[in-house]
Amino acid sequence: MKLAPFASGLVLAAVLAVGPGPAAHAQSQSNNKSKPAKVNQASVQQNFVTVNDGDTLDGIATAHQTTYLRLYDANTDISDPNVIYPDQKVRIPAADEQLPDRPLPTVAAAPVQDTTTSPAASSYRPSTPAPVAAAPVVQAAPVAGCGDNSYANFIYSHESGCRTTAMSPNGCYGIGQACPASKLAYCGADYACQNAFFTSYANKYGGWAGAYNFWVSHGWW
Repeated sequence: MKLAPFASGLVLAAVLAVGPGPAAHAQSQSNNKSKPAKVNQASVQQNFVTVNDGDTLDGIATAHQTTYLRLYDANTDISDPNVIYPDQKVRIPAADEQLPDRPLPTVAAAPVQDTTTSPAASSYRPSTPAPVAAAPVVQAAPVAGCGDNSYANFIYSHESGCRTTAMSPNGCYGIGQACPASKLAYCGADYACQNAFFTSYANKYGGWAGAYNFWVSHGWW
C-alpha cells in the first residue's frame, strides 16, 4: 500500500511545525533582556571656576555664555557682584537652572558730623558741585592699611572693600576703583602706589573731604 510513505510525511511535517524546544526559547528570552541604563555622572556634577587675579564676574559670565547677575544669584557667598577675590570659587549654573533673584547691595551713606560749631565750617568751599550732605571739615585720624584718613577709608571701603586687587564688572580696578584699569597698570596691587594715585585723584575735589562729599551725594567719585 502507498499509505505508509504518506503517513511518515505527515509525522515529519508535525515535528517541523512544533519548532525549537523550551530550552531554545528560554535562551532567546535571556539574550533579549535590556541592560541597565548608565547614569552620566558628568551631567550632575557642579561646574566651578577659580577666580584669577584681575578677573571680573562679568568677564567670567561672558566666557561661560551667561550673565554676571545669574552668577551673583547662583553664588550666595558673593555679597557684591563688583567685588570678587583671587582663588575664590564661582559656580556656573546650568542654562536651564531656575535661580531666585537676589537683591543687589545698596550703598548706605555714612553718618555726617555736625559742623555748625566748627570754626572752619564757614570757610569750607568744596570744588565740586554742591553736595546734598556736607562732609566733616575736621581732619580725621588715619586708618591703617585703608586710606590716610576716614574720608579715604570710607571711599576705599565702599569701592573695593579695601582690596587692592578688586576688579568691577565694568573694568575698574584697585582700592579706589580706577577706570579703566590700565590707569593703575604701573602700580599692580601695591597699596602705597595705589594710595598715592587716588590721593592725587582726590585733589580734583579739593582733597579727601571734598571727594567724600561728592561720593555721599552721587554714590561714585
